[in-house]
Amino acid sequence: MREEELPYKGIEGIPIIKEPGSAEKINRGSWRLVRPVHHSEKCTKCKICYTYCPDAAINWTPDGPTINLTSCKGCMICVEECPTDAMTEEKEAT
Repeated sequence: MREEELPYKGIEGIPIIKEPGSAEKINRGSWRLVRPVHHSEKCTKCKICYTYCPDAAINWTPDGPTINLTSCKGCMICVEECPTDAMTEEKEAT
């Protein structure tokens, strides 16, 4: 489908990815209403948050996950999937 045929073309605020991999260049963090917060004292380092993050916004370190808030769009899949509630959501500052 060509760009001019897209049903949402012209709707304000909908990003269009024109080339594969170009999403990494976009600051998806500006889309968020809530942000994930990691609580290391509850974390078992199971890597479920890392595995499920659709934006690869969770990086893995020897100490556990770190969240790249520039890449995170706030979908909260990490919060939903965490079996120990080590990830919680926090309202984004306005």
